[in-house]
Amino acid sequence: MAKFFTNFMHDVRVYRKSLFVQLRASAALRAAFIVQIVFMVINNIGIIAAWLFLFSRFGTINGWSGKELIALQAINMLIFGVMMFLSVGIVDLPRHVDQGSFDTFLTRPSSVLSQVASSNIDVTTIGDTILGVILTAWYLTQVDLQLASFMLFLVSMMIGCVIFWTFAILLPNILAFYVFDSERLTRYVAYVFLDGAIYPTGVLTGVLRTILLTVFPALLVGAVQVDLLRGLHWWQVGAGAIVAAIWLPFALWLFRRSVRRYESANLVGAR
Repeated sequence: MAKFFTNFMHDVRVYRKSLFVQLRASAALRAAFIVQIVFMVINNIGIIAAWLFLFSRFGTINGWSGKELIALQAINMLIFGVMMFLSVGIVDLPRHVDQGSFDTFLTRPSSVLSQVASSNIDVTTIGDTILGVILTAWYLTQVDLQLASFMLFLVSMMIGCVIFWTFAILLPNILAFYVFDSERLTRYVAYVFLDGAIYPTGVLTGVLRTILLTVFPALLVGAVQVDLLRGLHWWQVGAGAIVAAIWLPFALWLFRRSVRRYESANLVGAR
């Protein structure tokens, strides 16, 4: 147990330092750094404006109004921004596997997954995170928020982060070990999950809603959190915890198993 804890803390330190180096390198060109963040904020505001136009024409959808739509988009932005900032390097996994640069991660005395996760950084995700925090905080002031519901909301946010990381980041990119040139395929699978997470739950019922809460739990990234703040479906937080507890260990096990399939490209060069 002591050895496991020591190794874990070592991996955390390596991951943190690697991420800091990537961030410092990205911020070297300060003007470009700021422009990328600002334009992502503008892009996200444009998406919200398009949805608000829809609600202005049709009113509410099964109890969902423009205010709930803003909250849904904000929570999605926040979860997306944080998790992609912390582990966007995994998105490059298909390229590493196809080109043989994955060898580099196997030769270092640290967790392979944490090395891959911190091997790159996407500056635009900072814009997602900033706008997500602002709009989520705004929505929290619009509801009758009690301490118990706020704590449960925080738990649901952590569950949403785990689900997003598992389904939109790790699982799609594991395909790289099974399908050559899988970069487009992995991005398509991830985008399908993202698309399922940004739609108001008012338009989803029956079997489709059940699937999006269990087998392909996109609704656990945003929609459940909004319903929770509206005083609805508290039981979904417990269900979400069970879903996360099943899918996350499976994804980690599948990654470790898939790494064993990797065959070095034996590229010659300094590493």
